[in-house]
Amino acid sequence: MLFAVTALAGTSAGAHGRPQVTGIVIATYQTAHEHAVSVRDEAGAAVDVALELPAAGGAFEAEVKGGTTPARNGVTSALPEASAAAGESLDKHGRGRVVLWQGFYRHDLGSGSLAAGLLDPTAWLDGNDIANNEFTQFLGSGLVNNLSIDFPSPSLGIAYTSALGGRWSLAAVLTSATGVEPDYRRAFEPDRHGHGAFAALELQWARANTVANLGVWANTRNLDGNGDGIDDARLGRGAARGIYANVSGAMGRVRWNMRLGWADPRVQSTAGFASVAVAYPMGRTVLGAGAAHALASHHLAQPHRDRRQFEVYVRKPLGKDWAVTPDLQYIVHSDFSAAQPGTWVAGVRVGRSF
Repeated sequence: MLFAVTALAGTSAGAHGRPQVTGIVIATYQTAHEHAVSVRDEAGAAVDVALELPAAGGAFEAEVKGGTTPARNGVTSALPEASAAAGESLDKHGRGRVVLWQGFYRHDLGSGSLAAGLLDPTAWLDGNDIANNEFTQFLGSGLVNNLSIDFPSPSLGIAYTSALGGRWSLAAVLTSATGVEPDYRRAFEPDRHGHGAFAALELQWARANTVANLGVWANTRNLDGNGDGIDDARLGRGAARGIYANVSGAMGRVRWNMRLGWADPRVQSTAGFASVAVAYPMGRTVLGAGAAHALASHHLAQPHRDRRQFEVYVRKPLGKDWAVTPDLQYIVHSDFSAAQPGTWVAGVRVGRSF
């Protein structure tokens, strides 16, 4: 994710006083051989551009994202966890597109901010500087966000951040639970039956090189297409809900991050989550390694196993704006399938920042 908000400061990463545009474009290539299934190598591209336009008392901010259409029978079709960048902005027909991902006004409140508009909740919650950006850090989805949190895609809502004094701060988010994926117009129909709401509250504690976040969340979406009274992506009736923690720190030159999460196993398939990631800078080059474990709900009907994902990457700058990032992943029980014992995925990203 290019766009992120710092709860303690209450501002985005952009500069004050004049318009600022930042962005990154990447091309990816991944190859894998799924167990007993032939999987096509897959090439793709994605773009993420952020705009900040200062205004009286705050700023208008926007983010545009786009990506190519995933290959049929490609790596990400067989192993959706292999790339958090693939398929992020697809339309309802599964085709790639370029969309306004976020667009909102943020009002500065001195020790915090209040934003309203089209918001991506992951820009305010569960963030860190080690495992949070599929464009420049880990590519696998298990090392980008906490998979036990049922984040909606960007939708209409509000986000509030505030410093509480001392080392404490908070972030609160309330949005529609139905966002721009896959049907963009639904993000602008928050009162439509079944669209529900997403709400989260996160406390942050910071000291020197250590930052710890503790949060609670709930998602009341109930898009019931078959008339059984249960959201089509859920296991049972009721709101999805959970708690999570996200801690980052440093040991010498090594930066590390740990995530933990629990969610109601009666409602969603991911009942728990744990991950650990490290980043080791070697001059401008960064070596990253991480592991993620998603607990499968025991309410899943089909034979299932916990999902595990491991990834190592090396990000090597090429001049001022370019970088190449080869990575290697090992994914076990993709999509909680007991029939998928483990698959190696090798890939490379070439990106240009501006």
